[in-house]
Amino acid sequence: MAGKLGGDGQMMSELNVTPLVDVMLVLLIIFMVTAPMIEEEDKEKRKVDMDLPVTQKNVNKIDPEQTDKMILEIDEQLIVAIGEETIVDCSEALTQKNKDRFEKCFDVVEKKLGANAKLQEQGEIYLLADTDIPYGFVVGTMARIKRAGVNKVGMITNPEYLDEEGKPLKKKGKK
Repeated sequence: MAGKLGGDGQMMSELNVTPLVDVMLVLLIIFMVTAPMIEEEDKEKRKVDMDLPVTQKNVNKIDPEQTDKMILEIDEQLIVAIGEETIVDCSEALTQKNKDRFEKCFDVVEKKLGANAKLQEQGEIYLLADTDIPYGFVVGTMARIKRAGVNKVGMITNPEYLDEEGKPLKKKGKK
C-alpha cells in the first residue's frame, strides 16, 4: 500500500503542515534576531539617528532668542552659518546636478564644527534650515554634525520664529 487508508477505506490526501509551520517559525525567529545586527557599509546610504520634531502644543519649544545653545542656520542660498559667522557658502552647488555636489560643503561643515571648542563642550546644536532647500542637504548636514562629534542635534521648526518674509529671526543684539 502506498498511502494511508481513511476510516472508510479511502486514501487520505491531506498534507500535514505542522512541520512546515515549525520550520517557518524557527526561520522567522532567526531573521528577527539577526536583522538588527546587519549593517551596510555603503557610502550611498547614510544612517542618521534623529528625534523628529514635534509641533503644536510641544512643551519643548526652543526660542532662538532665549537659548544659549549654538544655532546652525542654512538659508535658501545654502549659506551655512552660526550667528554672523559664515561656515561655508554652498550656493554654487544649487546649479549642479551630480550626486556628490554637496560633499565639499559637508566636509567643511564637519571640519569647522569639529574644531569649535564651545560646540564640542556643549555637545548640542540646533539646526534652523530654510524650508525651500533640498532635503538631501539638510540630512547630509545633520550626518556631518554627528560625525563632528555633536551628539544632540535639535531642529527649530516652529514658524513663530520666522519673520514676515519667512526668514529666520536673528538673536538679540544682531544687526
